[in-house]
Amino acid sequence: MPEDKPPDKSQKQVPPGPRTIGGVVELFVKQIDALAETLPLSMSAIQGAHDASREHLLKFLNEECKAIRQDDEKQTTYTIKPGQQLHFRRLEGRVHKTTLAKTLVPRGFLVSLISQFDAFLGSLIRQLFKIKPEILNSSANTLTFSQLSEFGSIEDAREYVIDKEVESVLRKNHSEQFDWLENKFGMPLRSGLTAWPEFIEVTERRNLFVHTNGVVSHQYLEVCKRHSCAIDPALCSGMTLSATRDYFESAHECIFEVGVKLSQVLWRKSAPDDLQRADASLVKVCYELLADGRNRLARILLDFATETLKKHGSKENRLILVVNRAQAYKWSGDEDTARKIVNAEDWSATSVKFQLAHAVLLDDTTTAVHIMKQIGTGEADITKDAYREWPLFKEIRKSEVFAAAFEGIFGEPLNTVTIEATGTPTTTKHPIN
Repeated sequence: MPEDKPPDKSQKQVPPGPRTIGGVVELFVKQIDALAETLPLSMSAIQGAHDASREHLLKFLNEECKAIRQDDEKQTTYTIKPGQQLHFRRLEGRVHKTTLAKTLVPRGFLVSLISQFDAFLGSLIRQLFKIKPEILNSSANTLTFSQLSEFGSIEDAREYVIDKEVESVLRKNHSEQFDWLENKFGMPLRSGLTAWPEFIEVTERRNLFVHTNGVVSHQYLEVCKRHSCAIDPALCSGMTLSATRDYFESAHECIFEVGVKLSQVLWRKSAPDDLQRADASLVKVCYELLADGRNRLARILLDFATETLKKHGSKENRLILVVNRAQAYKWSGDEDTARKIVNAEDWSATSVKFQLAHAVLLDDTTTAVHIMKQIGTGEADITKDAYREWPLFKEIRKSEVFAAAFEGIFGEPLNTVTIEATGTPTTTKHPIN
């Protein structure tokens, strides 16, 4: 076995990827959302190919072959013309392959989902090392003097040690990774994390797909039992698991939740003076969920943002999260909880944009329109694009009074959009919604 030597310094490259925790989270969310949005398209294409291949096979059997016996409703015996046997096998093979694809492709997407989480975790740890380099002091990855002399600088050596540390963490199973994080940062990460059992089950099912073709193993059952995972009590070794569309959607939300919560907790612990940027990242993630109508996941993260997280970069940041939390419940149809969230705050001393949000969330159109006219065009955050796009105004936009007030303020109808010569709308999204 060759000696573990540092790479040639002349070929040393800076690891690609985002340079901030916020950037790491943004990339992670985009990547796993891309998988979630692409799976239905892929399955639709596969189903289309399956239907077409089956149609070609049936056409061949009906036009080129003769049925000589039907044993039951599911099995018919045909005679095939001489020389057509190979053609029949090819048509039959295409049906079989597309049938297999309907099973294998969702499995592959689930494997990719966990792979993206692992990549995210590695990038997150890199950023945390940069924020708190003293964490490396207890690393088991050390350099001899001869190895150190091969690097061009202390920074190159430090990057090498970080690489080795990250690699060692990612070789662990996911429970051991959390053990490592809790030990390094001196804080519990699984306490109150209700998604933990589901997270473990998803990651263990991924291992089955990679290593056993989905066949349940004793290890899978033991790990799931140890972490109180909700699995079918009749499940036993030798049975085969699948990845249905519903299962993947649930797994995607679980991985999304765990990743965002983990990044926020560790970010705030490692850089308590960076709460403003941590808040901005969380607001952006939750805004996009509301804009996309993904209210269930928005509720989970906004409950965490306002109930679990106790410190924020500013009072305004906290109020933005409160407004968005109320929306998440309101747009989910839970008006009672939305009103409780709103009424728990004192809005009288807040800025006009929050007073406007307060009125809108309580369906007080008269007050909301009065505040709109009071704001006019003088509030930097409440632009005409905000009125048109923010989820906050999704219901009040249907009001004729609101539309009339908008036109009176901005001198143009509410339901218009300006397109640049490039074909790109000029409207933009805003984080405060």
